[in-house]
Amino acid sequence: MLQLPHTETGANVAPPTTEEFASAFQELEDKVCDCANMAKIAAQLLSGSDRRQYPDEVVFAVFHACNMIQDLKKAYYAHYRGEQ
Repeated sequence: MLQLPHTETGANVAPPTTEEFASAFQELEDKVCDCANMAKIAAQLLSGSDRRQYPDEVVFAVFHACNMIQDLKKAYYAHYRGEQ
């Protein structure tokens, strides 16, 4: 059996039930989607601007973060559908 560290009160921490895990996973959906949408908006705003006014590292960071967050959203829904 998995041994988890004691809490500050000295009680053992029980692993989450399937229902608790599912609930926590579902609660992430809005946050994942909001983050993906804001990253896409930031990339679109940057794309529509004079990119020479920003250092190349900033442009890279915005577009790369947008891609990473879109990949996270895809992975979230793949796991949700059981496709992993």
